Amino acid sequence: MKALFPFALLLLSLSAYAANNANPVADSIVTVSQVYTGTEEQALDTGRADSVALKRCQAHGYANAEKLGPEQQTCTRYTGYYACFYHQVDQQYQCSGSLE
Repeated sequence: MKALFPFALLLLSLSAYAANNANPVADSIVTVSQVYTGTEEQALDTGRADSVALKRCQAHGYANAEKLGPEQQTCTRYTGYYACFYHQVDQQYQCSGSLE
């Protein structure tokens, strides 16, 4: 019985921490990614990315999607000569407004 008390106290503390630190802003952020191959960097297809972000935001009950910062280029695989061959471009969007 004494061994259960510290465990119960820890569980209660963690659940209270999670409830107090819920971040509604983080719940309304979506990331749109584009993957391409080749050794030259390419820009994100903004028209398509904007459309995808808006659809995702609307599916969660928001009316708008606004870009958050610049797009992020990441190399996911290199060639044998250490040149990037598989690229991933990510753009984050903030969902805002209500559909009602």
